[in-house]
Amino acid sequence: MSRHTHTHTHTHTHTHTQRRLSNHNNIGFIKRFKKAIKQCISILYKSLKEEVHYEVQLYDTYNDAKEKCKTENAYKNFELCSMIGDKTENYKKYLYNKPWALTGTNVFLVSAIHNLILEQSIFIVKVIDFGGACGAHYFEIRRFFPETIKFKWYVVETPEMVKSAKNHGFENEELLFVDNIENIESKIDFIHSSGTLQSVSDYKYYLLQLMKFNAEYMLFNRMMFNENDYDFITIQTSRMSANGPGPMPEKYEDKDIFYPHTTIAFNNFLAIVQNKYKMEWTFEEKSGSYQINNEKIIGKGLLFKLISTN
Repeated sequence: MSRHTHTHTHTHTHTHTQRRLSNHNNIGFIKRFKKAIKQCISILYKSLKEEVHYEVQLYDTYNDAKEKCKTENAYKNFELCSMIGDKTENYKKYLYNKPWALTGTNVFLVSAIHNLILEQSIFIVKVIDFGGACGAHYFEIRRFFPETIKFKWYVVETPEMVKSAKNHGFENEELLFVDNIENIESKIDFIHSSGTLQSVSDYKYYLLQLMKFNAEYMLFNRMMFNENDYDFITIQTSRMSANGPGPMPEKYEDKDIFYPHTTIAFNNFLAIVQNKYKMEWTFEEKSGSYQINNEKIIGKGLLFKLISTN
């Protein structure tokens, strides 16, 4: 009996000790986990802060900001455009490797085009990709559609970017690059622009130019808006490596790129677009937006449908 009692007491004590050790280990693990999470958040925040930030100084006009930029001509810069071409070429090679890497930008774009195809029962989709660089958006979404669906995809870009895209051999039967939006004479079904209107000299002019095509849908991705009722202009700074898809090739030296940036008043934007279009979808898209001073900055993606005149 005493042996049994002793054994029982020993087992109970051993189990109690195990529980204390287990609890201690769990507490230690939780502490280490919390510390690791904090470190990850700190690194991510630092990375984002270093990758793209905005100067706090405001400028009266786009040209005033342009004169103060340390990088001449930014997206007309030969080296930058060549690097984006090289990055896109490398990016293309990995796009079809499973699992496919998805982002908010390509998910919204694929969904919107798929919606158009089903609604209109069309098999040829004519697209303007305003500010589409070297065609990465086309290469990303093409894999989601069968060969029975054809595209006529016009990328509107700066002359230097168009030259880089053509030199890299990106043009094909579906993908074309133009440096003047007025050269597109085809009827357009769908207009896409990802974070570009903020970087042009006169966003109202280009927005109205896009609207003239009377495309059935317009999708604006990675938009940075001001909830206050005024636009304002700053100088945006990004690392050269942050431009274009994928990692920067080793032959390039990373450096800061500067260009004027207009943060558009959300209500001003809607006042223009909603003369001809109604908003169909809206979604939070903060990858292209950053806080500036005490302004009420929001990041959004927006899909608009042409208002029927019937």
